[in-house]
Amino acid sequence: MLIDATGLQCPMPVLRLQKALRKLAEGASVTLHATDQMAVIDVPHFCNENGHAVLTQATQAGAAPGGKDLLIFDIVKGGKA
Repeated sequence: MLIDATGLQCPMPVLRLQKALRKLAEGASVTLHATDQMAVIDVPHFCNENGHAVLTQATQAGAAPGGKDLLIFDIVKGGKA
């Protein structure tokens, strides 16, 4: 599942992630795309506090609309791969 939170400011990327994870079974994975630089701090913190795992975190420079950096997070609900 892809969650597109590009163009959204804090706290919206985390809130979209939280809403999506509620609907998924333990062990399910999602990918979050964001452009808000605060997501680099907020997403791992949210996952750590709620028992989820960030498997990978990457940045694609200039890949988002408007030439913004695209932040990509691969997350597993419940921390299980």
